[in-house]
Amino acid sequence: MSDQQPSADELTAELTAAIEENPEAFATFVRNLDTINELVEVAELGTAAMDDEMITSLAGTGASLGELADTAASDDTRGALQTVLGALGEANSSGPADLHDVWDGIRSGEFLAGIRYLLAVVRSLGRAVQNQ
Repeated sequence: MSDQQPSADELTAELTAAIEENPEAFATFVRNLDTINELVEVAELGTAAMDDEMITSLAGTGASLGELADTAASDDTRGALQTVLGALGEANSSGPADLHDVWDGIRSGEFLAGIRYLLAVVRSLGRAVQNQ
C-alpha cells in the first residue's frame, strides 16, 4: 500500500466510475452536500467561539448543577420544598391578610407551627451562609 495521494486523473476516473454505477446515490449526495457544509460551518463557529475560559465556566456550572441536583434529591429537601410550595399556593389563593387575620392567627396553633417552621428555615439558612 502506497503513502502517496492519488493523482487528479485517478480521482476523476474513480469519481466517474462511482457516478456511472449509482447515479441516484450520487444525486442524493449532491443534494445533501449543502446541508452537510452548513453543519460543518456551525460546528466550526461553535468551536471557534469556545475558549478555555468558557469551557472552564461550563464545567463549573455543570458541577454546581450536579451538587444542586444531589441536594434536591434528598427526601428531606423534597418534602420541605413541597410543604413550602403548597403553603405558598394556599396563601396566594387566600388573598391579603388584615389585622383581624393576624390576631386570629396568633392564637392559632397553625400560625405558631408556621412561625416555628419559618424560624427553623431562617436559622438553617443563617448557618449555611456563615459556613460559606
